[in-house]
Amino acid sequence: MARILIETHHPAHIHFWKYPIRELQNRGHEVLMIARDRDVMRRLLEVYDWIPHEIPPRPNQKNRFPLREMFSRQWYVAKAIRRFRPAVVASLMGSYTQSAKLLGVPNIIFTDSEFQHFNHRIAHPFADEIHTPECFYKPLGRRQRKYRSIHELAFLNERDFRPDPSVLMRYGLKGGAYIVVRLSAWNTLHDVKHRGLGESIRKFFKEHESQGPILLVAEEGKVPPGLESFRAEIAPEDFHGILALARFVLTEGASTASEAVCLGVPTVYVNSTEPRGYLNFLEKDTMLLKTFDEAAPGITEANDWLGRLQAASPPSDIGEREQFRSWLNARCEDLVAYVVKVVERSAGSPGKDDKYDPR
Repeated sequence: MARILIETHHPAHIHFWKYPIRELQNRGHEVLMIARDRDVMRRLLEVYDWIPHEIPPRPNQKNRFPLREMFSRQWYVAKAIRRFRPAVVASLMGSYTQSAKLLGVPNIIFTDSEFQHFNHRIAHPFADEIHTPECFYKPLGRRQRKYRSIHELAFLNERDFRPDPSVLMRYGLKGGAYIVVRLSAWNTLHDVKHRGLGESIRKFFKEHESQGPILLVAEEGKVPPGLESFRAEIAPEDFHGILALARFVLTEGASTASEAVCLGVPTVYVNSTEPRGYLNFLEKDTMLLKTFDEAAPGITEANDWLGRLQAASPPSDIGEREQFRSWLNARCEDLVAYVVKVVERSAGSPGKDDKYDPR
């Protein structure tokens, strides 16, 4: 059996790894996750208590990932490799592949973000393998491997995730009767000179606030002035349960857009950053996503779509959503099994089979 070190620095990374980690543990492997000192990540690791983890101290609490923190974290990862002695290091972005390469440990990356150009330049030359969805449109060279799925199906597949209506009771909500609006913080390197919903979001709230609850979920809690009353305080572990039973989602966040569509929820995404292959796939092959790089046409589409949903009877059909999820899951391969297979092979400890045991 092998020791496996996993590096994460975003809450979505914990979601991606939680079920592969559980399966790797079921197969007898020892896993250690290096997380990041963020409130949401700490909470998720409390909830997913089967994940052994360490959280390095951060020299700077701002979400700009400054050079000081990068060097500090690189040093921490190197020390963890020396101490834990893993057979393989795995991550989603590969920001710290240099430490693994220097210490002679195989390292693998799973990425779905074509626009992370800086990270690709500093990390990919040191990776042994780079795994991407088939819909990833950027060529990454001879070490690139492709799988027939998207990241969100590692944790929102119909086997591992079922919407739980009891979650709504904790928030006083009724399934299909509320809208989720997700705003990004716009404070990372790839956000520079880009935009999302902006001031247009105020018109959207004014148009729809009388039609039912609107849950405003703002990254890092940064709610636009005047919209504080719409702020939704949702526990991180409940977010996907809330998302799954929403009537509609309007979002600046690409991950939230993909998550909502994977759950069968009609979604409009507004963001001027570079296109994502997985969103191109979902927009082209489903009727549940519309993407825009300008706020005005995005808001218009959201208003029109909500008008059509309001006229429908019932406005939200959970049965139809489950049928859609079954279709999407059948079209894509089992990503948990794929990740486990790749990690085991890279660790030099191939499993007996590729079937996922969801114990």
